[in-house]
Amino acid sequence: MRRWFVYLAVAGGILLLISGIFWMRAWLSAPRDEKPSSAPVHEASTEVPLPDFRRALEQLYALRNAADQGDWIRARSCFQEFERLMQALPSPGLKHPDVSIALIDFFNLYRVQLERALANEDVAGAVFACNQLGDILWDLRRQLGQAPLPELGRLWYLGRDLQYWSELGDEEMIRLRLLGLAKVWNDVRPIVSASTGRELVVQFDELLDQLHAARAIEEYQEIAPELEEIVRQIEAHLSSLDAGR
Repeated sequence: MRRWFVYLAVAGGILLLISGIFWMRAWLSAPRDEKPSSAPVHEASTEVPLPDFRRALEQLYALRNAADQGDWIRARSCFQEFERLMQALPSPGLKHPDVSIALIDFFNLYRVQLERALANEDVAGAVFACNQLGDILWDLRRQLGQAPLPELGRLWYLGRDLQYWSELGDEEMIRLRLLGLAKVWNDVRPIVSASTGRELVVQFDELLDQLHAARAIEEYQEIAPELEEIVRQIEAHLSSLDAGR
């Protein structure tokens, strides 16, 4: 009888062994989820290049002159190019923490005003919007570290705005803009004078003296347009110095 128990135990052990072998083979051949790769995943770069502010400013200045001359076809063409150049306007945030949200809001406001002025062929509205947008672009260049001399942008803006208000005959705004122009020039003057630009300094000083001495709107209207050319020469002079360094 004991011999039968031994046989049964041996047979049971063999069955368990065979069952274990089949179970192991089935487990090894079963499909299993692969572990995620530990290799780093590199996302495609989505960084958008900054606009070409210099070319955008050139288009604004050309638009302003075209509107002032009543050439609305050329003015609208300049606006289209300006819009194309400013598609990648920088957004305030981690990438551009120094860019002011309010500045971007004002940019959008005056861009819409300029578009409406062009649609209505409103010379005064187009010139005013161009002046404001130009000043905003200079501020953006400064905030992004792209302005060679931030005060130069203020010279551009104040000179053009003084011309705008002189055309409208607003003496109070003329005096305010002239005061601001003199203050900014006090900051820029030593830089221009120290960079072999003595002749330009003399010319700008003479224009300021003439504007301070003016007593009639017609005098301002005659003198103010000369500011644009002298500021253009100052910018070209300073840019040539930067290029030579």
